[in-house]
Amino acid sequence: METKPKLTVSGYRGIWGKELDEQIVFDFALAFAKLIKEDGGKKILIGRDARESGSLALFAIKKALDMTGLEMENVGIIPTPSVLLLVKNLGYDGGILITASHNPREYNGLKFVMKTGLFAGPETIEKINGIKNNSNEKYITGEKVLDGDNKKFRKIHIDEILKNIDVDSIRNKKYKIAVDTINSAGSIIIPEFLRELGCEISIINGDQSGIFGHEPEPLVKNLGQLQEIMIGKNFDVGFAVDPDADRLVVANELGEIPSEEYTLVLAVKDILPKDPSDIVVNMSTSKMCEDVAKDFGKKVIRSKVGELNVVKKMFEVGAHMSGEGNGAIIYPKINTARDSLASMALVLELMARENKTVSELMKEIPKYVMKKEKFIFESDREKFNKKLREKFSGAKLNDEDGLRFDWDDSWVHVRPSNTEPKTWIIAEAKTEDRVNWLFQEVKALL
Repeated sequence: METKPKLTVSGYRGIWGKELDEQIVFDFALAFAKLIKEDGGKKILIGRDARESGSLALFAIKKALDMTGLEMENVGIIPTPSVLLLVKNLGYDGGILITASHNPREYNGLKFVMKTGLFAGPETIEKINGIKNNSNEKYITGEKVLDGDNKKFRKIHIDEILKNIDVDSIRNKKYKIAVDTINSAGSIIIPEFLRELGCEISIINGDQSGIFGHEPEPLVKNLGQLQEIMIGKNFDVGFAVDPDADRLVVANELGEIPSEEYTLVLAVKDILPKDPSDIVVNMSTSKMCEDVAKDFGKKVIRSKVGELNVVKKMFEVGAHMSGEGNGAIIYPKINTARDSLASMALVLELMARENKTVSELMKEIPKYVMKKEKFIFESDREKFNKKLREKFSGAKLNDEDGLRFDWDDSWVHVRPSNTEPKTWIIAEAKTEDRVNWLFQEVKALL
């Protein structure tokens, strides 16, 4: 039975005051700091999304770093991809992110970054958990930590993107863009970045209050405000991000948002002509990527779900890009992390180079029907998996991350979530009837 959250390679997330509080933050931060100290580290970069509980977590982290003698560079409210890029490019010994990503406002969380600019891997996570579980240090409320001006850090991130794209082609178009930054980490840096590209922008949910303007996961069903502001206003494109601004969703010029899966596919169409290679995507990403990659004579290699897993597979096979179908693009020429700002640049670069609207570009992509659902799993997983294998014995099986069954025109993936105590069912096919049948067959075995 799935129970309380735990620290994994995707971080730790919990409801603030219930599954996460200052003591838990202090314990995890102290364990991480001890590891960094043992490795000769001296300075840690800290960033956060705009959740109100983030300042409380920051106090606890400061106390933990002080106890271990590590220096803290607090860059305040800033996107997750900015922190990973800064740790790597500026030579910090590690980083801590205070964010629950796309989880609801009452949640918060922690992610640990290594000096390579990548998230902590399984071995490091195991060590952090071990140190934490054997610690009995008590957190005592520390001094208030104020966020400093992070303008120079934002500029470093922006400049890194600008030097790796065709800036002039985008500036010449003078695109008109609507952006939903959900009152969180992207609310300042995204407008700055798009104005550098010569764009005229309209921002909704554009402060850093942490009071999200809608449900925070950037899914079509949650982005009605963006669609509403775009209708009849002659925008060229719409963008929406999640609270820590690592994921991007794209709306076409009509305000239509077909699926978050299209973000990665558009990036594939932009990158492969100029930087060809096979690409890496996770097990739950749409077959659209396979179809588009095939047009360029390249193939898709699949990894386990989770940013670190995707990045490691990308390096392993020598791919020039990777991503996940939830609106996540990783282009290591810019950043070895999911990066919504880099993703915006790639979409705009594609629009400018092809001289096409977003809807025209999307029409060129083969269509599929996808359905995703997560639920609390209370069955015997071993028995359940055995039943699934028997039911779909004629399909191609991949059991690297849960169970994924593939046919020529469809697939279904059943796996435990990396970030919460739930299980995912994800299916895709050419027809809705086929997707619904796959869901029915899986659920019938519960």
